[in-house]
Parts: sequence; structure tokens; C-alpha cells
Amino acid sequence: MQIGPVLHPDDVMAGKMDALYNRAAARDFIDIDAAITRGRYTPKQLCNLASEADAGFDRQYFAQMLGAINRFDDQDFIDYGLEPDQVAAMRERFRTWQAELQTSPQ
Repeated sequence: MQIGPVLHPDDVMAGKMDALYNRAAARDFIDIDAAITRGRYTPKQLCNLASEADAGFDRQYFAQMLGAINRFDDQDFIDYGLEPDQVAAMRERFRTWQAELQTSPQ
């Protein structure tokens, strides 16, 4: 069986960042959080990938989008298989990331 071209993980994560930047669905937060908590990427690396893939990526706007996590009830994340303590920890990580972006220069 031949396999065609596959995406590099960096390209996949740039796409995931684009989804979080533009859509900010519950699953987008989960995907990005998993990349960070599994140690594959840092928040800074993810922002760099997003900037490389999209010249219009704005870190301050992205910081605002991170606040969109508050639109969701915990159940929205639990429905994807997270435990309540995982949801609380994820919310805290995104609050921290948002604060870091809001206080750092572009």
C-alpha cells in the first residue's frame, strides 16, 4: 500500500491554532491544550507556527479569543471525555496563557 503525502505535525498544529483563532470551539481548546500538556509544543511555539502559517495572526486578538473558553460550561468539555479536574486545569492554563500574551509585546 502506498501512502501519499502527509502533513508535518507543525502544519497540523498551525491548522489547529487557526481553528482556535477563528472558531474557538470547545474541541479546539482541547486539541491545543493536549499539544501543550503532552509536551509536544509550548504556547510560544504554537504562536510562532500560527504566525508562520498566517501573516495576519495577531497575538493580542488571539489572547482575546482565549477568553472564549468562558463561553463553555464544563459539560461541553466533559462531553469530549475530560474529567472535571482536567477541565479546571485546562481553564487555568488558558487564563495564564491569555495573561502572558496580554502583557507581552508582539
